[in-house]
Amino acid sequence: MGNRAARFMMACVCSTLLALLLSAPGQAAAPVPWHVSAAGAPRAWPVASGEGVVVAVIDSGVDADHPDLRGAVLPGRSYVDPDSGAEPRLLAVGAEEGPVYERAFGQADPVGHGTAVASLIAGRPGGGHPGMAPEAQILPIRVLDDDNRYHDSAMVGAAVRWAVDNGADVVNLSLGGQYDSAPFAEAIAYAEHHDVVVVACTGNRSRDGAQGSEDEEVWFPARMDEVLAVTGTDRDGERWRTAVAGEGTDLAAPGAELTAADARGGHKTVTGTSFASALVSGAAALVRSAHPDWSADQVRRALVSTASPGGGDLGAGIVDAGAAVAADIAPTEAAEPVPAAWSAAATAAGGGLIGVTALLMRGRRRAAAQPWR
Repeated sequence: MGNRAARFMMACVCSTLLALLLSAPGQAAAPVPWHVSAAGAPRAWPVASGEGVVVAVIDSGVDADHPDLRGAVLPGRSYVDPDSGAEPRLLAVGAEEGPVYERAFGQADPVGHGTAVASLIAGRPGGGHPGMAPEAQILPIRVLDDDNRYHDSAMVGAAVRWAVDNGADVVNLSLGGQYDSAPFAEAIAYAEHHDVVVVACTGNRSRDGAQGSEDEEVWFPARMDEVLAVTGTDRDGERWRTAVAGEGTDLAAPGAELTAADARGGHKTVTGTSFASALVSGAAALVRSAHPDWSADQVRRALVSTASPGGGDLGAGIVDAGAAVAADIAPTEAAEPVPAAWSAAATAAGGGLIGVTALLMRGRRRAAAQPWR
């Protein structure tokens, strides 16, 4: 958190310059994508641009050479390695030239998913399609194979831990599945302990309008309490027909027919809660840029408490980055310690009360941290 505070003054300067760049008098204003406007980012830009904030994109890799992302992508790591028996090698996912094999494996995005996600978060104005936080830095970590899948949730958990240990302020997980994973959950808890905001998509229904698909549960890890679970909307602010929503959803963001960077060059139209999650990660970067002293909990509460009301299946509503940046969010009081008498009683009972105590304390934290549900 100290590093964020040290970069705050530079963030203010860069935010002002960004606002001038996007709407300079005497020339045509830089175009702002509809989804970026709908998520409230332009109203945040005069005071916050994402400067000084690192967003980890745990995905399929990121094409750092795309004009929208030039200068935005830090060296990262790939967990997709032909030698599956070896420790994943550090592979620079940046714009520097390197050996042919290293460049093809570490700096390419064969699927294009991660590049699209990254551009929605931190696309630079110079590319003509600014993202939500155009001065944020992207920390790319590849976990998805050439078929856009991951087969080991523990590996994704390891990627989360690596992101936390290497400076991420926000972690975007535009992935997930139906089944819980203890190692993955422990990694999310690790991020929470280190004051990192984690954002994940709620998931996409397997078949558009198929019978029974309305009952699909919010994906893991989005359904974890420490994660902002994001569903997708259309241009009218209604839930997109294939987006999983309902219980466990925290926020919504545009998730249909968005324009994003194409790893093959140019741009493409993308749809899915993966991309709605990216917009909320960008909004989180703006809040962290404006309020470097805020905890991850304060950032989450700012985003949720200021959301524009939507349908009952959209959680708190549609994210409004401008309102979240302008919000005044007090720190959450620390949970009270367990009384010594309770601890002694638990010990005397062979530890039987420990689990009950943990559940009570967890419920108290949820009630304190999420008064807006």
